[in-house]
Amino acid sequence: MLVQSRPGHVELLPALPEAWADEGRVRGVGVRGGLVLDLRRRHGRPTEATLHSVGGRTTTVSYAGTARSVRLAPGGSATMRDLAP
Repeated sequence: MLVQSRPGHVELLPALPEAWADEGRVRGVGVRGGLVLDLRRRHGRPTEATLHSVGGRTTTVSYAGTARSVRLAPGGSATMRDLAP
């Protein structure tokens, strides 16, 4: 699993297929709350996550015990880098 979500919270998960563990990118993953996620990974960890919102929302993005609050305007997006502790 790459991501788990519920309204107001998006958690990036460490579970990856072995073939994806070195480096990869996925685009257009639908997450709860009307958001879409684009994710880059390197050495099994997320390096960049971009959230896109249709209607605008504030959500929390977490990975490995760290969390960031993100406010998205309607039709907006936000990119987070250096996610891994």
